[in-house]
Amino acid sequence: MKEISTSERMLNYIKRNPKSRVYSISDFSKFGTYASIRKALSRLEMEGRLIRVSRGFYKSSEFNKLINEETSSDPDQFARAYAEAYGWKIAPHKETALNMLGLSTQVPSVFQYISDGPYRTVSLSDGRKIEFRHRTIREISKLSYKEAALLEALKTLGKDRISPEVRSRILRRFSKKELEALKKRVQKSRKWVYEEICKLIEGSGNSVSHR
Repeated sequence: MKEISTSERMLNYIKRNPKSRVYSISDFSKFGTYASIRKALSRLEMEGRLIRVSRGFYKSSEFNKLINEETSSDPDQFARAYAEAYGWKIAPHKETALNMLGLSTQVPSVFQYISDGPYRTVSLSDGRKIEFRHRTIREISKLSYKEAALLEALKTLGKDRISPEVRSRILRRFSKKELEALKKRVQKSRKWVYEEICKLIEGSGNSVSHR
């Protein structure tokens, strides 16, 4: 019986995942030695099956026939893969958080993330930049990625810029159950942030008691 090669095993694994997923070399560690994985990645890239997103990071080739070009990598997918590879906790920051949650249509010139790792700027193969800003992030350490994004978005907007339209957009992305879970985890956050979460829960259809 023919032994399946490292590249074939890697390709089978890639096919089971979304095309937008970004992979680091360590994601393939179970399929062979470091040398064999590097060789397989080079082969798959040469065959056009993988696209190099940045040094040591790849995604599936995804050609868009409508615009007749390769689909660009998702900066957020890259940031999350990069952070996972280094064991960092991250959350979208400022305009990146607003854009991710549909609270701003402006695409950031630099995609920013707060991180418990060192300060670092990484360039993608298409020229876009990802910036990781070091911060002690105890406040979001127990939050999911989506919850942390909302917390950062609220702080970026500030208390006076959270309009009914902003709340309406948030409620399109967060269920009452998700907001109630978040409320329990942000009691030690800024008072106005906690109160805003309560207002969002009220806006979802049912009032809640304030602390």
